[in-house]
Amino acid sequence: MIIWLPVLWIATGVCLFAGMHFLRAGHTQEDVRLFHAFGILCLAVAAYIGVSALLQAPVAGTPSVRLERLHITILCLVFPAAVWFMALYSRLQRWQPWVLASVAVFGALLGLNLAGPHSLLLAEARPLAPMVLPWGERVAQITGITAPLAPAFYAATLGVFCWAFWRCLALWKRGDATRARPLAAYLILQLAATGYSEYTMLRPRPTLDWDALPFLVLVLLLSRTLNLELRSYAVALDASNAALREENGLRDRAEAKLRQMAYNDAISGLPNRHALSDRLAAILATAPLPHGALVVIDPQRFEVINHALGHRTGDLLIRELGNRLSRAVAGKEFVARLSGDEFAAVLFVPATDAATALAQALHRAEELHEALAHPWQVGASTLSINTHMGLVMFDEAGGNGDTLLRQAYAALHAAKAAGRNEPTAFTQAMQAQAERRMRIEVDLHAAIANQQLHLVYQPQVDRGGSLVGAEALLRWDHPAYGTVNPAEFVAIAEDSGQMPALGLLVLRMAFSTLARLPSRGSFRLSINVSPWQLFLADFLETMQMAIREAAVDPRRVMLEITETALIHDIPDAVAKLQALVAIGIQVSIDDFGTGYASVARLKTLPVHELKIDQAFIRDMSVTTPDRFVAALIGLGDAMHLRVVAEGVEREDQRDALIRMGCDALQGYLISRPIPADALAEWMQ
Repeated sequence: MIIWLPVLWIATGVCLFAGMHFLRAGHTQEDVRLFHAFGILCLAVAAYIGVSALLQAPVAGTPSVRLERLHITILCLVFPAAVWFMALYSRLQRWQPWVLASVAVFGALLGLNLAGPHSLLLAEARPLAPMVLPWGERVAQITGITAPLAPAFYAATLGVFCWAFWRCLALWKRGDATRARPLAAYLILQLAATGYSEYTMLRPRPTLDWDALPFLVLVLLLSRTLNLELRSYAVALDASNAALREENGLRDRAEAKLRQMAYNDAISGLPNRHALSDRLAAILATAPLPHGALVVIDPQRFEVINHALGHRTGDLLIRELGNRLSRAVAGKEFVARLSGDEFAAVLFVPATDAATALAQALHRAEELHEALAHPWQVGASTLSINTHMGLVMFDEAGGNGDTLLRQAYAALHAAKAAGRNEPTAFTQAMQAQAERRMRIEVDLHAAIANQQLHLVYQPQVDRGGSLVGAEALLRWDHPAYGTVNPAEFVAIAEDSGQMPALGLLVLRMAFSTLARLPSRGSFRLSINVSPWQLFLADFLETMQMAIREAAVDPRRVMLEITETALIHDIPDAVAKLQALVAIGIQVSIDDFGTGYASVARLKTLPVHELKIDQAFIRDMSVTTPDRFVAALIGLGDAMHLRVVAEGVEREDQRDALIRMGCDALQGYLISRPIPADALAEWMQ
């Protein structure tokens, strides 16, 4: 019966399989290193046990001496692999020096084993007669004289065992009993087997070589331990993967929500301005370009409704606006919310030529307009809304979505300026006007900062022709547009927030001129103040500061305010004007008769003068009865206010106004606006 040698070959196969298995295992870099070290150790052990089987096989002619040398050679490889594995297995932080030391020691022993005439352990090796085991199996044996360097080899192996016990104790101290137990069991067994094997080598008749089998125990025990760790890693990895999938799902949902927030309006649910820009870019990049239009929609009175009925009602109205517009579009058409109460609609038309396409687009926009024209039932409120619309065809923008949107806004602004309650198509003239407005707005900043604006003065005379005052009129000579109408750039200054700086510049220039003019009787310099200035919180302080800087007599100043300014915060206006009147400044109502002023309101204001708008003077003898102007003059006389007629250009107008009792006259018949020096000469 053959038992022993098959056991050795089975052990070899087991170690070989374990080595191949662990060379492919591992998840992290630390695991890979540990499993690779164990795999190499298993392969070395497999080779060692395999050579042990060959040494003990009773085959005639087997070169036992050479196999013994090979046996020791493989053993010199097993120990460095064992040191490398146990250093990693015991989680030694600085493991590299120990591995290098073992490689150096056993590498030297390996060299001596290969260089000598015999093996490192036996100086003279010779085969013995096969040993017959109790069950009848024959096992080959060798014997010989112990080599001089054998003690060095034994010392090195003993050092490895001592070091391995130290690492095992380190595992126990760290509380890692799962790894410490199998390692301790192997070391004890290996130490006993090796000691017994070496003892039998010294006897005349050695017995079986048992020192290879504990390696099998090592492989089996640690394979189980490492496989359990591998499975726990796999379970942890599966859990991590599941958590990662869940996290990815959460992230995907969060990204989808962020995309929804980034490209959709939160109140209406419609695409927002960013989404509109992306879609317009895609449409304009299509070849051939489809016929269609972008419509910008601006419902009116939304701010009033929001303030009167609250933001909740305003949000309901926004949603209903979006719903009505969405129901009015079809196919690839869509609606977007731009901002506030502004919406945009992208429309497609089936026309084949530009003129027909424009007509069809205007018709489609009119359908949108009609959809918004019906009364709105929002909560308990029934509302009516007028809508301005600006429309631009796709082919106007040269393939640029931002340009298309700007052109649509230009058409919208033109519709607002003209008061059109219908869709208005973009024209290049609108673009030119929009560019002009933008250029004026930008250049006005520099003009104010560099004091490139100037004042001219139009004299006012009494009924006898004597100079009693002058009105300061602002002028701007633009480098590209020439003389810009004050009504144009002042309106732009009000819209762009430049009015405080512009108003302060006018005050300083006017007061500087007034300080240089000679004092003469009741002469007053009239300075226009816009509603924007009047309702600034620091208007009163600004006026007082400008008067102090110029060192002028406030009694020589007349502030002209329009009737429009009187429809806002009356108590605030009255308080500021009364404070100015208290220091000597007088107040005039400019363009009287064209605004919202009433007799009751005039009685509450500290007003000293009424200026009849030039429109009434210009048409006085043509379409406007003289008695209407006479009534205005009579109203001023009844309220003890001085009355000034502006826009007097003909002698018949002057004579009629004098007969009616008008106090002062202003206009081209008297004098065109003149520079400050010419006004000073007139006064002298």
